[in-house]
Amino acid sequence: MEDAAANENAGPLLYQWLRANDEGSLAQAATALGLDPREAAAAWAELRTLRLVRPGSLIGDSDLVDPDTALLNLLRHKQGMLRVQYEELTSIVAATESLLDRYRPAAAGPGEQVRVEVIVGARDQRRVIRDFSDVPRTESLTLHADRVPSRTVSQALNSFLTEKSRMVRRGVSVRAIYPQGFNSARWQCKYLAEVQRVGVELRLAPQVPFSLIVGDHDVALLPPYSDQPDDALIVIRGASLVRTYVALYEDYWLRSFPYQGPAPDAGDAETDWLTEQHRTSLRLLANGLTDERIARSMGVSVRTVSRLVSEVARHLGAHSRFQAGVLACARGLV
Repeated sequence: MEDAAANENAGPLLYQWLRANDEGSLAQAATALGLDPREAAAAWAELRTLRLVRPGSLIGDSDLVDPDTALLNLLRHKQGMLRVQYEELTSIVAATESLLDRYRPAAAGPGEQVRVEVIVGARDQRRVIRDFSDVPRTESLTLHADRVPSRTVSQALNSFLTEKSRMVRRGVSVRAIYPQGFNSARWQCKYLAEVQRVGVELRLAPQVPFSLIVGDHDVALLPPYSDQPDDALIVIRGASLVRTYVALYEDYWLRSFPYQGPAPDAGDAETDWLTEQHRTSLRLLANGLTDERIARSMGVSVRTVSRLVSEVARHLGAHSRFQAGVLACARGLV
């Protein structure tokens, strides 16, 4: 500790001795202060770094600078460095804008051009979505926000099944993600089971913010958010932009849960253990409610809800609340 303190004070001691001895040299100062050559060299380097010695002055003929003047010189030096860095950064920004806005389009091939089309009108939108089913050659990705597509349930089911079944027969890999709450009713479970049966790989996500359809990583559709006449369908063409939506889809895919499908009919024994409280808690659980909200809806304590959910999960062999809701719906228990 004493050696470290001595090394730390070597610079101030050297500076003080040189100020008091104008004609003294570094070697004389080291001898007078009891510094070895390495300590003397380090102390002298510190004085030069802090601008306490004018740049270019000789060791034997030191030209010391007051600390206030040294601080101003140091600040001016840093200011100059920052100015140079700012100019370099400005140059890089300008070059980047030029490369992206002027030269990248010039180097891009015809298939890499990005085009965005806005489709309004329900008839034209249905036509675009229907025709899109013939576009994918290798892969089709769909993200469903909150419900079956517009029109009646049976029409939507038949249309989706027909399109995806045709894709699968062509050898297209088809994946679809639905929100967790979508499987809360029997007809919804049946819908998912039918979609899975034709060869679509299904997953359920806790939340799905918007609908998305991607074909072969170079074409994407953003369906209307609602059935309002002024809601537009967005068509995006160009892999450089579509790949962003593909990355978003893959992120949701990794955070979603595989749909298990309906279990074989096990007869009444499958449901004999269920009480009305079990069924109610399962139904609310499948809709994504927390234990606290389920407890308020049922008029019971949170502890009771936790017990009911644990019993259901244990019976179904589920490893999470989410999986318990999926399995319960798939087996027709809610």
